[in-house]
Amino acid sequence: MIDTHEQEKKQFKRLFQQQGVDQFNLKFQVLEAFLKLEHHVTIKDIQLQLKADGIKLDEGFIFNSMELLCRFGFACKVEFDDKETQYEHRHIGLHHDHMVCTKCGSILEFKDEAIEKQQLKVAHAYGFHMLQHKMEIYGICSKCMEHRNELVQLHKAKQGEKLIVKEFEAGKNMQLRISSMGLKIGDLIEVVSSGFGGQVVIATGDNRLVLGKGMAEKIRVQSFDQGKALSPDEDREDKDTFESPLMLSQLKTGQEGIIRKVSGESVLRRRLLEMGINRGSTIYVEKYAPLKDPIELVIKGYHISLRVEEAANILVENVRFRKR
Repeated sequence: MIDTHEQEKKQFKRLFQQQGVDQFNLKFQVLEAFLKLEHHVTIKDIQLQLKADGIKLDEGFIFNSMELLCRFGFACKVEFDDKETQYEHRHIGLHHDHMVCTKCGSILEFKDEAIEKQQLKVAHAYGFHMLQHKMEIYGICSKCMEHRNELVQLHKAKQGEKLIVKEFEAGKNMQLRISSMGLKIGDLIEVVSSGFGGQVVIATGDNRLVLGKGMAEKIRVQSFDQGKALSPDEDREDKDTFESPLMLSQLKTGQEGIIRKVSGESVLRRRLLEMGINRGSTIYVEKYAPLKDPIELVIKGYHISLRVEEAANILVENVRFRKR
């Protein structure tokens, strides 16, 4: 990486001198401070590094310098949700994606060749020429998970978490109220939003439920380990049965599954339901068109055709190859 940084400095000098950039030496000092810092940094971080190097520059000048570095491809601006704008090194020919912990804010860089190839494959299937892309995965990092109790109160869960309802710490009347809302022990739920006046909005199946803080405090949940459900030790290509939910568009010819959820915009969802595509029904992938779009399906004895983007709104479980 040191050699790479030296190359960056040489290119900086050549390009900026060619362009006649003013205050070149000061901007070069900003570049040097930036290159000393790894991963993701803020304007304040760069200012502190400059101060450690005995250089005093105001935030406005550093900001303008970083904008110039981004313009010429030496830096890349990254913004995660409502976090402060950060910058990272942009080395030519190198690409990575990010995992962001919503609890401590740490950012993990990663690259997965299988994901890169799959993105190209998907783009090609849609006849799309991909120029650039980025992936951001939001969740909870391993360090934060280590400090977390196995069971937590629902109101402490983070938005986007998938959880399993384990127990109700409530009296009989409260338990009856919770049950009457359609929530029971063992249900898989997703936290849609939280923190608004103490309310927690969850999704269970096709339904959204709004729980007050008092009720959410009485419900104890456990994190649903999606990584375990999709264990890398299992060769999913060779398995006959897939227990974890998949999008219908992910199924292969000859596979069938039970519809768990139908989503999408209201017009599309209504049309899918009118076609008989509803929760609990078994749906079978008969074949794909030559260009992998549309998909020919069989449900309730009827043959229907859906585009891949429409099929992506249908979640199925207990996926298996139909026995002939």
